[in-house]
Amino acid sequence: KQWYQRRVRGNVGAPLLFSTFHSLFYTVMVYGILRPKKDILTLYQIVKNKKLTKIIFGSNFSFKAFVLGQFFSVLFMTGITILTYTYFILHLVQVLLLVLVVTWNGAKFYVTEVFRVPPSESKRNKSS
Repeated sequence: KQWYQRRVRGNVGAPLLFSTFHSLFYTVMVYGILRPKKDILTLYQIVKNKKLTKIIFGSNFSFKAFVLGQFFSVLFMTGITILTYTYFILHLVQVLLLVLVVTWNGAKFYVTEVFRVPPSESKRNKSS
């Protein structure tokens, strides 16, 4: 069992380390060095303008709160990753749920967008 725990730690550690450095690099580059203009839409601006953010934080949503929220979301997702790497059944359930959601979204797209009959054609078919 010890070799398996090392393997799981190694399999999760490298992506986690990469993700951490990528997040730090991105945050420093985009918000520290480049500083986008007001007309360029960034994730911070999107989150800042959401209704839920305004309900929770009011108009005082700071950049520090944004970074802290990003950190905790990555930490949460890392916990899920470690759990699914450790327990095969949980991983299997996760994969099956993802396949189900992707299939549902694809089917919904085809039914609502691809096979949709425009209103003008449906009226024409009823009158014939």
